[in-house]
Amino acid sequence: MTAVSYLLGGMLVWGGIGWLVDHYVGTKGIFAGIGAVVGIAGGVYLIVRRLGA
Repeated sequence: MTAVSYLLGGMLVWGGIGWLVDHYVGTKGIFAGIGAVVGIAGGVYLIVRRLGA
């Protein structure tokens, strides 16, 4: 359950930050997509570091 929360949390937080950047820059989903990918990568990193999977 911890691993799933790391993945979802990272995707939602960084995707949301990307969405805010999209809103201010005027693009449509580019930074939100990049933010979601960065969030997933960060979640995988945390899973490997903390859970040793």
